[in-house]
Amino acid sequence: MIPFNIFQAAYVAADIDAAVALAARRFGVAKMQVNRAVAIETGRGAALCHFALAFVGPVQIELIAPAGGTDEVYRDMLPPDGGLRLHHIGCLVGSDAEWDAVLADAAASGVAMPVRGDFGGLMRYVYLDRRAEIGHFVEYMRPGPAGQSLFEAVPRF
Repeated sequence: MIPFNIFQAAYVAADIDAAVALAARRFGVAKMQVNRAVAIETGRGAALCHFALAFVGPVQIELIAPAGGTDEVYRDMLPPDGGLRLHHIGCLVGSDAEWDAVLADAAASGVAMPVRGDFGGLMRYVYLDRRAEIGHFVEYMRPGPAGQSLFEAVPRF
């Protein structure tokens, strides 16, 4: 069984600073970890994005603002009038066997995987394009041995 344990809700916005301000008002997030011009591997090359992260209870809120490169996977889903739009939900994968099952299921079903990479050995990630079925992408993340350290600096509310 492919895990569907929602760990993250990710939104796209045109302006990361405006998105952080909106998250403060709507989600009660007083502070976010902001990372600018992060390279994310897509099937067409590297996308540059600004990211902001915070936990609200057990759920990580991620805000993404496309900033260049092959960022269409984010840019194409921007809301037309500002604000935030749900881009993907993220699920953590607890074992290499589960990770392999996610990839095998995606390959067998023919679902597009427009984003796939490894963040410095700390985290493997893949987006499955489930927009036709459920309206958004689903990201699966498999932390490496030190991968949980990525979450330790993220503010919690």
